[in-house]
Amino acid sequence: MSTEAIHISRATRYQWIDYAKGIAIILVIYRHMLYGLQHTGLEVPQYVVDGNNMLFSFRMPLFFFLSGLFFKRGIEKRGAAGFLEERSKNLLYPYLIWAVIQISLQIIFARFANAQRDAWSYLDIFVQPRALDQLWYLFALFNVSALYLFNHSILRLNNIQQVALGLIFLGLAPLVAPWSTLYDVLLHYVFFAIGPVIASYLFTEKTQQQLAAGNNLLLLLPLFAVSQWYFLHHQDMNLFLYAVVALIGSAFMVLLSAWLAMHHTLRFLKTIGHYSLYIYLMHVMIAAVIRAALLKTGWIQNIPVLLLVLIGTSIPLSILAYRLLERLHMGWLFRGPFKTQTVVYEKTK
Repeated sequence: MSTEAIHISRATRYQWIDYAKGIAIILVIYRHMLYGLQHTGLEVPQYVVDGNNMLFSFRMPLFFFLSGLFFKRGIEKRGAAGFLEERSKNLLYPYLIWAVIQISLQIIFARFANAQRDAWSYLDIFVQPRALDQLWYLFALFNVSALYLFNHSILRLNNIQQVALGLIFLGLAPLVAPWSTLYDVLLHYVFFAIGPVIASYLFTEKTQQQLAAGNNLLLLLPLFAVSQWYFLHHQDMNLFLYAVVALIGSAFMVLLSAWLAMHHTLRFLKTIGHYSLYIYLMHVMIAAVIRAALLKTGWIQNIPVLLLVLIGTSIPLSILAYRLLERLHMGWLFRGPFKTQTVVYEKTK
């Protein structure tokens, strides 16, 4: 390391995590806005579609990986029961609430919605969450977290065994592809399981400094570019190869996020990452209203510009809506009313 060593204060050491979440949620919204425009019958330029497909591989795996990084800390802070309660409060509960809200609105305003829903759609909340647009991720992350907890606490699997189990799940995933509740667990378990394996290494001071070094980012850039290009032209690749591509993309995003955080660049990404859950919950409904209004007025004819407008408005409006609902004492829409327990460990002498 040169004499111009990177110093990261304790207060800002892990800001890269919010940066990573911010980048990932923007890419997620890009995909959702694109699909929304396609479902209206608009002809979207191929380069816009290709951009979405090329960067698709690592978006959701990155979220599972980041969540897995904090599994050990969650267990140490709350215990097994408290960890499960926290996951229920912050993942399962808002998933159920917003799935019901979204389906109900799509039924009531069927004339304006892209998705066609009926009373049977409420069953999809449990059996086919992928049919509910963007909300499947929350249910999948809860199920993966709960299963990982069971294997950790009851079966006593260590971190390496959990990764091995994740690889077995990855091989079995195609067998349950028609049932997205099962498929999403088997597909994403390995990404969550990798988190606890490298967490103790990743959160050291030395590693944090290495993450923020620009030379590592530049070294990985060619591999990232080639892997994403390959994924673009092989969308039906073997899932094990997909996992490799996803991990390369996730690693690059971690390095990029750490570099941005160290240089305090594009700070809006950190803000977006901080509110990523609430953006995730509300952006589709907010964008649907904006899209319908813009298409009716015909103010914007250029599809790429319309896409950027939808992305650029749905994110801040989702944050604004969340803050407004909190001020109106409606935080119960976003997290369960039950309290999670905290475990206090006494240090032995």
